[in-house]
Amino acid sequence: MPVGVNYWPGSCGVEMWVAWPEAEIQHDLDVIGGLGLNSLRFFLRWQDFEPEAGHYAEGMFQRLEQFLGWCQARNLYAQPSLFVGWMSGKEFWPSWRAGRNLFSEPCMVDRAQHFAERAATVIAPYHSHVLGIDLGNELSALPDSWNAPPSAVYAWCEAITRAIRRGYPDCLIVSGGDNSQVTADTGWRLGQQPGTDFYSIHSYPMPAWQPIGFDGLTDPLCQSLLPFYTQVVRAFGPVMVQEFGTLVTFGAEQQAQYLRAVLPACWEAGANGFLWWCLRDIQANIQPYIKNNFESALGLVDAQDRIKPGLEYFVEFAQAAATFPAPAPAPSAETIGLYLPKHFYHRENSENPGNQPRPLAAWLLIANFLLRQLGHSTQIVRGDRPFDAGLKTILVPGALLGADEQAALEIWTRAGGRLIWHGPDPYNWGYTCIRLLGAKPVDYRAVRAVTVNIFDEAWSCGEYARQTRLEVVPETATILAHDEQGLPALLMNTLEHGCVVYALPLIEASILPMAAESAKRERWLKWYAGILKIGG
Repeated sequence: MPVGVNYWPGSCGVEMWVAWPEAEIQHDLDVIGGLGLNSLRFFLRWQDFEPEAGHYAEGMFQRLEQFLGWCQARNLYAQPSLFVGWMSGKEFWPSWRAGRNLFSEPCMVDRAQHFAERAATVIAPYHSHVLGIDLGNELSALPDSWNAPPSAVYAWCEAITRAIRRGYPDCLIVSGGDNSQVTADTGWRLGQQPGTDFYSIHSYPMPAWQPIGFDGLTDPLCQSLLPFYTQVVRAFGPVMVQEFGTLVTFGAEQQAQYLRAVLPACWEAGANGFLWWCLRDIQANIQPYIKNNFESALGLVDAQDRIKPGLEYFVEFAQAAATFPAPAPAPSAETIGLYLPKHFYHRENSENPGNQPRPLAAWLLIANFLLRQLGHSTQIVRGDRPFDAGLKTILVPGALLGADEQAALEIWTRAGGRLIWHGPDPYNWGYTCIRLLGAKPVDYRAVRAVTVNIFDEAWSCGEYARQTRLEVVPETATILAHDEQGLPALLMNTLEHGCVVYALPLIEASILPMAAESAKRERWLKWYAGILKIGG
């Protein structure tokens, strides 16, 4: 299993290929091996290798061969990242790009294919120690991804992977993606990265970079994020935790707590590799380290090659990784399925009933956290796939479901499943939904916060799907709780061998504003515990 680091030399950082400090690089490779690590990911700045369109700097490719040879000699597995691109908060591109979109401009796509094939041809002879080729570092972070249609990103991915295999047929390929694969629709979509062999996930414990608030490294909610992203990506294919870290490397206790919680949880979620960002601190007084200076202090080791205090557990974990038992493959009686709708991404998708990744991801994150706090394992349930026959409970935290998804959930429920749905879609409450939920819509009421009394508590709920508050009248459903106006708020419908329990408000959206406040969010554990007892 690949365990290691992302790599730039400390003396020059992103200027590695131009500066080329040979002795320093070879020393660093010795340090990596000496720590008991076996892998590293490194980066080709396109501008260094192709400074003029169609004209390569042959000396840079010779340096690439040298680097791969040094890795091979030390039995280290290397993962070159081709299109960089985005690095540490700054973009680096050849000047001849001239502002053209990387993914949608034909001339840029053409040049990218030629460069990918040329680089792959140089890399191929080192196959025994190549950990696959990475398309690029967080291409989803580029404005190009947002500005190009998703279909163009898909076509670019397909074209570049084909070009790589023309030069290196046996290569494994990955795209170095961050958590925006789950939290946004950048065009780099799960299930739609053609030609790649496995996925990657990057994520960091910075509240501003997440769709949900938390209170630092020692907050259990913070510690649940990277494992959950890993779990979601693993539902689509093999996944490497290709880039992660603590962002601040000076708090020994905070880092140790975070790593001891996160790394085993990522393994259980299905991760097949772990690469720390990055080997050492960067001393170079250049961009991007001038404007994003915290990026210079993220090293695993200090200037004397010692592991920084608080980071020892990563190396212990890495050294023991080969002995870990495989995660449990099948759901247990305590496993709760978390529903990922069939139409998760919205751009260029006319069939999407209204879902958007960022709010959905936030609701899934808080639901996963609270369920796990109650001792339940969770499993991702894809709405575009048949359901796992061994799974007995599915929770839908706010997703908007088309009639076809509702019909599939009805069949599953009638066979003995228990469906819990927070915030059913008032716009899709047609005959299929009436049959599933056992109630008819009769009016649209003013959106307002309501109080629901159940589970020995009063719950304030002020969020609704599509900002629409629906009044329903039960047919076969039973009302479990009303709001203070006497309208149904929580209901249960029995369907043959199974049942549906549903709350009309968006429960997870009501919890979200208090996510970073431990006492307030954990009060909602009682809601989850109560609703899981119904029909259980």
